Amino acid sequence: MIRTENFAQVEVTSAAQLRAWLEANHTQTESAWVVTYKKHTGAAYVSTSDVLDELLCFGWIDGIRRKLAEDRTMQMISPRKTRHWARSYKERAERLQAAGRMHPAGLAAIEAAKQAGLWNSMDDVDALQIPDDLQAALQARPAAWQSFSTAAPSYRRNVLRWIKLARTPATRTKRIAQTVALASRGEKVPQM
Repeated sequence: MIRTENFAQVEVTSAAQLRAWLEANHTQTESAWVVTYKKHTGAAYVSTSDVLDELLCFGWIDGIRRKLAEDRTMQMISPRKTRHWARSYKERAERLQAAGRMHPAGLAAIEAAKQAGLWNSMDDVDALQIPDDLQAALQARPAAWQSFSTAAPSYRRNVLRWIKLARTPATRTKRIAQTVALASRGEKVPQM
């Protein structure tokens, strides 16, 4: 287990300040906490959207967000591993690229994902396309199908991604069975 309390805290009061930090530190391999003021404080506020833009420009990614104090939050930021890209992140990166904001490190992260076949690997998940094995299992139990098919798109997307990322056929089968069993009772997979 990673000891997150040992990560450096980087306090920023502007997107430009975060960009300068990334310019100097984007090659590091360790995660860090980016600390920002909450909007309601009236202090220099950096939105999560602005933080994400700067991270993507340098091939980094956002992670868990935590309350640091009544007036500040901290969000884990990390160098992006060569993994799949969600549609929202791809669209954001393409917008940043068109605006000429991408750093060579960010462009390299995109190219690595494309070379590994991961740039488009989640397009079916983002389009909420239910794989045949899951659909058959859900439709075999009408209550499960009803519950799953009417759940929020964000929940369905997370479940589809979770099932797709199973590393073995046995794990995939187990995740499908768990999804169906819970959906048949009107329940959701925890933490989705």
